[in-house]
Amino acid sequence: MNPAPQNPDSFPAPLRGIRVLDLGMLLPGPVCALHLAWFGADVIKVEPTTGDPGRDLYDGAFFDTYNRGKRSIALDLKSEDGRAVMRKLIAEADILVENFRPGVATRLGVDADTATRENARLIYCSINGYGSGAEATRPAHDLNFLARSGAMGAATTWSGQGRAPVRPAMPVADMGGAAMATQAILAALFRRERTGRGARIEIPMIDVMMHWMAWRVAAENRADPNAWTRYLEPANDIYRTADERHVVIGAIETHLWKKLVDLLDAATPGWFADAGVSGWGWKDRRAAAAPLGEALSRAFLSRTSDAWVESAHEAGIPLERVDTPAEAFAQLSASERGMISADGWIRPPLPGLPTLGAAPHLNADGDSIRSGNIWVTDDR
Repeated sequence: MNPAPQNPDSFPAPLRGIRVLDLGMLLPGPVCALHLAWFGADVIKVEPTTGDPGRDLYDGAFFDTYNRGKRSIALDLKSEDGRAVMRKLIAEADILVENFRPGVATRLGVDADTATRENARLIYCSINGYGSGAEATRPAHDLNFLARSGAMGAATTWSGQGRAPVRPAMPVADMGGAAMATQAILAALFRRERTGRGARIEIPMIDVMMHWMAWRVAAENRADPNAWTRYLEPANDIYRTADERHVVIGAIETHLWKKLVDLLDAATPGWFADAGVSGWGWKDRRAAAAPLGEALSRAFLSRTSDAWVESAHEAGIPLERVDTPAEAFAQLSASERGMISADGWIRPPLPGLPTLGAAPHLNADGDSIRSGNIWVTDDR
């Protein structure tokens, strides 16, 4: 599949000429640096001599996806030679991104104090787990942040209440941390244009998750005994269909709910006994959630997922089949939007370069960088 044509004037590379050091490992730092590369920045991935552990994780799927468009140099930052090369890189860089646990950067000589002494204009971004407070050294990965923030402990659908927590199909905290770090770096670049000063940025991933969960806390603080479930109702849930697939519905607003009821009345007459159900708002549906959820479950079992999707879309109802990743990425609409590059890479939905080259082999650019050809000068 070929990407949709992009007008260079509409999709500029606003960070062309910006120099980035990616010291991140696994996901948060590398994803942030990938976004900067997509915007046109020159990104050098600094790896230990054994390589980013992500090169081996999931057969390299994470690494190959989120390290495109970068160059690689392998450095032993415990050696004087490695530190000397690192100092040269820092002296000319605009941005440094790392996601070490607190204390590691200091031991390697690439902490914020050391780096900003070398380069006062440097924007230093640390993506970490729990910030620099009392829990700074607490070990954690993506699932730990979801658990500590309450995101895994909260029911997300009416039918899901009481079920054991489920791991999301994507690393939410890692991706969220990378996204917020990118936002903060762009803001720091804008400020540097006006003041000439660099910046120190810290993005604790637990704070990202707690920020995204804040609305649930606001509901609980209203002294509502049903704070965690008051917004859970059968019109916004997941249902099994006749072909052993699942569909999701989002008929939250009253006019969408009425359309869904009309569709159900036509497809499965008598599915619910109360004739006035089509006029119910979310509070009414929530009050009768148990019998309504059971009735919806029976109704959706009467037809296949494709049949429900087709009829719902004709009626203007937000209903979709639960697809596998392979099914999702085979959608024509993804190709039409230019999301898929010629070599199959799924690009960020951001203005930027037409595509990015493949992820680099370990130390692929080490000799060139060591010889003094540190930064890319071509007008990409």
